[in-house]
Order: sequence, then structure tokens, then C-alpha cells
Amino acid sequence: MLPPNLRVDYGKAEEVITKFIKDVVRAAGVEGVVIGLSGGGDSAVTAALAVKALGPERVKVLYLPDMESDPQSALIANKVADNLGLELHTINITPAVKELLRLVGLTYGGSDKVVRGNVKVRTRMTMLYAIANNERRLVLGTSDRSEWLIGYFTKWGDGSADAYPIIGLYKSQVREFGKYLGLPIEVTSRPPTPDLWPGHTAEGELGITYDLIDQVLYYVFDEGMRPEDVPKVSGVPMAVVDRVIELHERSKHKREPLNAPFMSFKELKQRFPR
Repeated sequence: MLPPNLRVDYGKAEEVITKFIKDVVRAAGVEGVVIGLSGGGDSAVTAALAVKALGPERVKVLYLPDMESDPQSALIANKVADNLGLELHTINITPAVKELLRLVGLTYGGSDKVVRGNVKVRTRMTMLYAIANNERRLVLGTSDRSEWLIGYFTKWGDGSADAYPIIGLYKSQVREFGKYLGLPIEVTSRPPTPDLWPGHTAEGELGITYDLIDQVLYYVFDEGMRPEDVPKVSGVPMAVVDRVIELHERSKHKREPLNAPFMSFKELKQRFPR
């Protein structure tokens, strides 16, 4: 269960965000949206809200694995798509990733895993945009507020989109939203993972849990609290607070390109009570 300061009215959140999606699609004059389903909670919640906003016939979902992807991701992505009444289109991106690496003088097995991982993420977004352009759709981003504020996304990869429906919600809130929306337990209980190399988890790479990250971000960026005061109200160790603020500062360059419509956490709070 979420701590009191992060609890939201998910019924109202659903109403606000589905209207946001409808408005963005209507304003763009397009046929629908395309979303990359990863087998994780953020993309599942985004797809569920898009279906509620537009109907399944206007939502296209793709699963874009490569040779290092966890087979569990495919199973969960398929289960989520079935749950939402969507057909899941699967494209293996390994050949494209290998060719891109070859063209810059790298090999798949010999490249740094972070370099290779970023190429994978950008390849996926290129494919989503190719489909969106061809079918007159918008690409819906699946980033949440936690990832955005600490820079845990790939610039010009999963950080790119035409609209960001859930970027006003913290990771822990999105997890609870998934439960509210009735998504399969396999996705709502799964640890956050970009799934870019074997055994890859977000919290493992960051070295901090999102429950702690979200507390720091909330008090600093939503309550305007000084970082040094956060441990007093949250119990989060100062070393963790410092690490989260460091992640935010170091990733500033990633957030500057944002110019697409997005639903901010402040807007969400103004429209429904906690």
C-alpha cells in the first residue's frame, strides 16, 4: 500500500488521463495510437488507459524483443494484450540492432551493454514511429514521473513520444493504478525492468528502490522541501536523498527536449483530491 502522501483517487485519475488521450488524438486529427508493450507495468497501464479512451480498434500494441530479452516479458506482454482485447504484433529487432552496431564498427557481443541497450531502445522507437507515420497514429510514451525526474530513460529512445499520459504519476502510483485497472498480476507484481540484458532490473541498476526514490522526489519536487529536510519527514537516509538528487541533476539534459503534450503531476493533483 502506498504511503498517505502518494495516494490518489484512481477513478478520477482514469477520467482525467483518458480525456487527455482523447483530446490529444482529436487535436492531431489521427486515426489512433501505437504503444510499445514491454511486459512491464508502465506500458501496460498506458495501453489500458488508451483502450478506455479510444477503444481497442484505435490502439495498436507492439512487442519488440531482441535476442537478450527475457522470455517472461513476451508472456506478460501477450497476457496484457489479451486482457485488453488487443492483438499484439511482435517484431524481433536483433537483426536491426546488429546491423546498426556493425555500421559503426561494433559487434553485438563485443559492444558495451549500455551502448547496445541504448541502440535497442532507439531502434524500438524508430519502429514505433515508422508505424505511426504510416498508419496516421500518435506514439504514446510510457514514461512515469519517477523515471523522468531521475533520467532513467534513453534520450531519443523511450524518452521520445507524441504524448505522455502517465508522466505525472510516480512509479509506485502506476503500480497501484495497474491493480485498480485489473491488469494481470504478472505485470503488477513484476519488478521494474528495462530488460536490456539478462537479469536487468531498474532497481538493481540504480541501487535504490522506487519506494524510496518516490518519497524523495515527492517531497523535493511536489512539496518544495529542501533535500536535507527529507529524512526528517520520510525516514529516507540522507545518502539516498543525495543519490536521488544527483541522478536528477545529472540527467537534466535528457529532459530539456520535452515539448510534446504531457499531463503533469501538478495538473493531476489540481483535478482530483488525494
